[in-house]
Amino acid sequence: MTKFFKKSMISIVVITLTIAVTTFCSFAAAEKTIKVLSAGGPEIDHLIANMEKFEKLSGIKVVHDIVPRSILNQRLMAELIELKGNYDVVFNEGGTTWTTYVQKGEFIPIEDYLDKGVVEQLYARKGFTDPRTGKVAGIPQYHNFNMLFYRKDLFNDPKEKSAFKEKYGRELTVPTTLDELVDVAEFFHRPPEMYGYCIQGMSHGSFVYRFIEFLLGMGENVGDEDGNLTLNTPGAIKSLETVVKLAKFFPPGWEAMNQFDVNELMLQGKIPIYSCFSYIWKDYIEKMPDKVGIAAPVGDVQSGLSISGFLALIPKNASNPEGAVEFLKWLSSYDYQKSFMLSVLGNFATRSDVLEDPEVSEKIIGIDIIKNAVAKANGGKIPNATWMPEMYEGLYNVFFDVFKGKKTAEEGLNWLQNVKFAGRRAIE
Repeated sequence: MTKFFKKSMISIVVITLTIAVTTFCSFAAAEKTIKVLSAGGPEIDHLIANMEKFEKLSGIKVVHDIVPRSILNQRLMAELIELKGNYDVVFNEGGTTWTTYVQKGEFIPIEDYLDKGVVEQLYARKGFTDPRTGKVAGIPQYHNFNMLFYRKDLFNDPKEKSAFKEKYGRELTVPTTLDELVDVAEFFHRPPEMYGYCIQGMSHGSFVYRFIEFLLGMGENVGDEDGNLTLNTPGAIKSLETVVKLAKFFPPGWEAMNQFDVNELMLQGKIPIYSCFSYIWKDYIEKMPDKVGIAAPVGDVQSGLSISGFLALIPKNASNPEGAVEFLKWLSSYDYQKSFMLSVLGNFATRSDVLEDPEVSEKIIGIDIIKNAVAKANGGKIPNATWMPEMYEGLYNVFFDVFKGKKTAEEGLNWLQNVKFAGRRAIE
């Protein structure tokens, strides 16, 4: 019995040690792995192409879950609001949704783990700073700005300049105000060869982007600093009136166009000027370097330059927060940000020092215009509301009521503010 007891005890010890070692190894392996949620696109393709560098540097393996953009928001809601704990890092698409998750989500603020010098280089950080804590919430992989693209060959043509001055009593220049933009669109509207301006009509996104771009350019927003809804201000009325005026100069069929259709019209020489996110600059650099120019959006850009991009956040219930922190620190590094900017032309690094890099300045045509716009805009702004998709729909419907003459811009926005969204706050 004694020998049997000893053998049993030895077996138990061996089994216990085996379980302990296996558990430890499994835990160690888990500690060396992080799971990342993102949506597909060239930006994430670049990220994945550089994973070997991060994994070699950190010893952390990255597992990517790439989902369609149509369901990304559902996953973000589950991780940042419902705290499901499925991911260690989530990429939040677009500046218009940053507000929701930065102000309502539960995450580990990355500023607690960044050197002060790195934080100071993040030039658009107000847009992704949590007002509840005053800390930077996450790291944008890049910034994508609303910019103005125009046919510089037309604007520099002596005949066009002379004809414009005769009609409007001033020089033909890239517009800096909403009224100047309308004049330019009217002047160059020469159907069917050329149309004065265009936005996509297939979704409400493009119209709302223009409305917000104009609104930010006047120093206003859809919500104030206290989170109150501000959809019927003088600036909002002016913004809506401007979009309706520009609609007179859209090409036929604009209602069924997407943004890629509009970009193609510019490449074909069918429109002289329009607004788009800066990603399209790559196409113009490659295909029309002598014909298309880039400029800051109209309005007082010291008040706001609309930004977008992918913002990486660490959900509060991440299973490997230490690994996630290392990933975000690498994402914000000078080397990665420079690599991204030189590889994915048209999107811009989130660090000021990368924008000043000599190699970047040499390769990126128009970088001085971008830097000037960024500096004047103090880094960029985003809509100050946590329910933008619903607001999009309301604004889009009002636009068509005004466009068809059913309401004035003031009537439409008053109805939106005081009836449809009565009692609601921009930050809910």
